[in-house]
Amino acid sequence: MSSSGRYTVVQAPVGATVETIPKESEVVQVNETTNKYYYGGAYYEKSDEGYTVVPATACTIVPNLPEGGEDVKIGDQTYVKFGETYYQPIQLDGENMYEIVDVREEE
Repeated sequence: MSSSGRYTVVQAPVGATVETIPKESEVVQVNETTNKYYYGGAYYEKSDEGYTVVPATACTIVPNLPEGGEDVKIGDQTYVKFGETYYQPIQLDGENMYEIVDVREEE
């Protein structure tokens, strides 16, 4: 809890394992054979111990982003950055979605 008496929401750390994930979690397809669970900007894989937080994978498409993303313009493209992950807004079957992209900011 912060000094103002409010809680600060943080992204789940990679490698952490929890017994259950929120029922609002969504299944996202990473590739033809791998699905992950997505909630609040974190990605989970089912394991023997429960669900383990795993790094975001480029080309994964998610239906929404958690609050706290930052718009970042690189070249002509605007991305949404959440933590260290960049999302490119896309249209898929007429729906607004976000695709994880591998972006290198110029230094």
